[in-house]
Amino acid sequence: MQRRFLGRLTAMWCAAAALGCGNGDDSTVVQGEAGTDVTASPDAAADVAGERGSVVDASEAGADAAEAGEDAGDAALPRRLLLSYNGTTKSELAVFGLESKAVDGRLVYPGFIGTTYTTASEPWLLEQASDVVARLDPRRPWVVGSSWNVAMSDRADGGAAYSDPVAVVVGAGTKAYVLRYTRNDIAILDTSHTADAGLPVGSIDLAGQVQASGDGVVEMSAGVYVASKQIVYVVLANINKGNVACNGYCLLCAATHPTVIGIDVAHDTLVDLNGSAPGVALALTGYDPAFGPGAVAYDAQADRLLVLHAGCNQAGGDGGVGPLVGREVEELSLFTGSTRTLLDLTSKGFPVQLTYVDAHRAILQLDTAYTWDPTVASLGPAIANAPDAFVWDGVGSLLGVTARYSGDGGLTGYDVVSVRVADGAETKLGTNPFSLTDGFVGGVQLWPAP
Repeated sequence: MQRRFLGRLTAMWCAAAALGCGNGDDSTVVQGEAGTDVTASPDAAADVAGERGSVVDASEAGADAAEAGEDAGDAALPRRLLLSYNGTTKSELAVFGLESKAVDGRLVYPGFIGTTYTTASEPWLLEQASDVVARLDPRRPWVVGSSWNVAMSDRADGGAAYSDPVAVVVGAGTKAYVLRYTRNDIAILDTSHTADAGLPVGSIDLAGQVQASGDGVVEMSAGVYVASKQIVYVVLANINKGNVACNGYCLLCAATHPTVIGIDVAHDTLVDLNGSAPGVALALTGYDPAFGPGAVAYDAQADRLLVLHAGCNQAGGDGGVGPLVGREVEELSLFTGSTRTLLDLTSKGFPVQLTYVDAHRAILQLDTAYTWDPTVASLGPAIANAPDAFVWDGVGSLLGVTARYSGDGGLTGYDVVSVRVADGAETKLGTNPFSLTDGFVGGVQLWPAP
């Protein structure tokens, strides 16, 4: 997982200085260029594979389990892991059934980065390098139900070639807000109708939130909808992607700071969170917030946001790299607007995700996974056998994938595992879920969401 985040950021920083609907009867879908999907039966998949690369069908057991789930009608949806794999030119979604213990279906799509994003009601696929956001079929989440092209026309001169959608925040009614990491407009989707490469119905311009010492982009990183307030809160990183060292792996601190903005979902306008103070945003004290799932959490009981920051390196006196600062979990009170550091992570590994369970339980993924009591200013113990990429199951275990290596250190494949948080007990659920082999794991989500 660290490779995914660091490698992706390195590519972005060095450059600066992921449609149609399947017919629903097949377990394998090969997606063509954005807006032109091809749904492949096993035979057709083999034909397409000659041009687009190897495609592996779902196992017979997985397909049978998937069909059983469809036949269940109104019965509860089967629990499945949405496993993302990012290759050099194309990426893959492998849907692993926790009941079938097999890949129930998969979707191969163009672009070197992509991931999934689950809300309470829907699973989504973000084809980040292709500017495509797809709502997946809840019963067969390897099949695209609707898709939208969110490239829009707000690309700055010299900016990234793709908008990099990192989150879909579903608000009230039938609207969804797409956060685009390399752009300054939030795309608004109307989800009430089925769309095939549809276009956003509106946008929210955040150019006024760009800070002078940044790179001209707000870097919208994560968001959460708070229904009781009818507000979508969005974290803006406001970093400078061109201000790097260590061959692109060290982000240097700029004279900028991350902020949180609020969007009134009734009018799609910015809410003044700052009261009588200048501007409409609230400032954070950490630096370089994480992006996508696991970057921000809302604690309804305390009416606060918890934001995970990766931090930045101060510039060294000799032009090199100085100390790391701003790596932390930060609390933002939505009642008072005040902030405080809950957990200093300066001496810890690169932050990947925060899973907030309740006032006394959380899981942090750094160099590995740790338990954490958010009322305590230090990490709990590491979780034994934690998967390399995982999601919490909502009960007491981590579900995800763990890489296997040969004696000489070469990668030999991946295992799908369940690891109990309390004692690290590991259960192997399956093996080698991916058909692609030339990349890295891009994320793990559980559907339905816990």
